[in-house]
Amino acid sequence: MTTPHHPTDFLHDLRTRSAAEGGVFWINDDLLAVFDPDAARRVSGANWQGLLMSDRFVDMLRRRRSTQIPWARVRTEWRTQLHTLATAEHHANLITRMERAIDARLGDDIDLVLLAQDAAVRALLPVALAGLTGRESAWIVQDLDQKLMRLIDRPPGTGPRHQLHFAAVQFRAGLVVRRVLRERAAGRRVRECDLADPFVDLLPELGMDRALDVVTAVLTAIAGPPGAAAASVLYELARQPRWARRLTVELGDADPDDFHASPVKAAPLTHRFVKEVLRMWSPPLLLMREARTSFDVGSTTLEEGRGYVLSPHMIHRDPRFWRDADVFDPDRFLPGAPHGPVGRGCYVPFGWAPKKCVGADIGTVQLMALCYLMCTRYRLVVPAAEQVTMAYRFAPVPQSFKGELTLR
Repeated sequence: MTTPHHPTDFLHDLRTRSAAEGGVFWINDDLLAVFDPDAARRVSGANWQGLLMSDRFVDMLRRRRSTQIPWARVRTEWRTQLHTLATAEHHANLITRMERAIDARLGDDIDLVLLAQDAAVRALLPVALAGLTGRESAWIVQDLDQKLMRLIDRPPGTGPRHQLHFAAVQFRAGLVVRRVLRERAAGRRVRECDLADPFVDLLPELGMDRALDVVTAVLTAIAGPPGAAAASVLYELARQPRWARRLTVELGDADPDDFHASPVKAAPLTHRFVKEVLRMWSPPLLLMREARTSFDVGSTTLEEGRGYVLSPHMIHRDPRFWRDADVFDPDRFLPGAPHGPVGRGCYVPFGWAPKKCVGADIGTVQLMALCYLMCTRYRLVVPAAEQVTMAYRFAPVPQSFKGELTLR
């Protein structure tokens, strides 16, 4: 077990108020905190119900309605494609891509947050958008990297020149996505098994701008949270030598190709380790939403147009649902553990149905694969690891997290 981390004053105040007020309270006149597990599930489901994509840009200009496309239909296409991708071959390729990204950064004084981000993005990019040329891939990665730098408060600069550069990179990445979709639809580019491809056939209904929104949503999803979660895995491996040794023993006899079929059976300890990392440091930290309709939340009414905030992090650290909530201990996920979750709704690192992250399974497998690589192929040394702290940005992000990474 480890020494508890102390949140910022703002988060500490939210935790205190949440415990005192049953998890649902007004942060201010316009923002409702919904940190009760059952209330969060109901609010998330109610606000998602019937959500439609925006009208096509050309139809907005002509003041007419587009063909209505529910976001639920988009999610169904994603889930179907992810089921197709859930094979040993695809997961082996994911691990290989992650390994190549890490190999390219071996050495001393490595920024482990950026390494984790790079490994996550390069491993997942072909899942989101495959068949890119080297230049196209570089442009997409550059766009994702610059967005992440802003999220973790490491912008390359400020002022008009930097803003223009940011917009230019984003625009160029959008052109890549448009070109890929257009060329696949015209038969000038090979159809790939990725999360973008189902929408090639839907282009006549969607229009290019809405198809771009769909693919951009996937690319955004692989850019921030997976990298933050991967950095948190490295953080706990560095700070938890006892757990790292236990994982090394288990993973030395494990076959990572089996992770996709049944991660719990393939490496149960590693699976618990990843679950505990996600409980402690699940990204994003806070989810800001606007109510699309009015509905009751306990004794409070959330009216249409008013804001509310959800937070798996707050639920995961609530002492009403977790004993020793600030202590890192993967064994809390053993069956019958006294300090385990009070109920299933208290562990929600990937959000709530019906809007739960469609990539939850592949995300878990990727983090287990990262553990496998770090415990069997690489040796990570972080000087004074116990002094490394977490900062609360868009997600918990390790600060001044540098170390030496070599091959075993």
